[in-house]
Amino acid sequence: MAEQALRTDAEFEKSYEKYWLYVYRLCYSYMKNEADAEDCTEDVFVQILTSGLSFQDDAHEKKWLTVAAINRCKDKIKSAAYRLTDSLDADEAPELAAPEKKDYSDVTEAVLGLPQKLREAIILYYYDGYKADEIAEMTGRPASTVRNQLKDARDRLQFVLGGEKYE
Repeated sequence: MAEQALRTDAEFEKSYEKYWLYVYRLCYSYMKNEADAEDCTEDVFVQILTSGLSFQDDAHEKKWLTVAAINRCKDKIKSAAYRLTDSLDADEAPELAAPEKKDYSDVTEAVLGLPQKLREAIILYYYDGYKADEIAEMTGRPASTVRNQLKDARDRLQFVLGGEKYE
């Protein structure tokens, strides 16, 4: 857990510059629109700034940001004021970690079209590089459930992208 200590402005700025895009992309994968993703991202960084959190190392900070972003997005989605819109403008989708020369918009669209828990598992595993056990710890699910979600997500993606086989 994060230790209580005062964070300097320079430390906060460094953290913000290093992780803003990461947190934004994670929030975008939940919220599916720029405005809500930006709001959730801002909320996560405001939480760090106002609570004076400090971290053991970069890995600890990134895990905390991941969990905080996921929780913030889930809270916003559950709130009575939030209305989920299914319309996703492909031009607004942020480019997830992919080489610049190839167009992976069909893959990005397919990943964003997955149910929330499957999408979360895929993004944390493939885009962010976490292992199934780490994802389980962050999301509070059993590791076997995460592995099954990854398999289900891969099967659905294979089907959606034209590789057949989804039941």
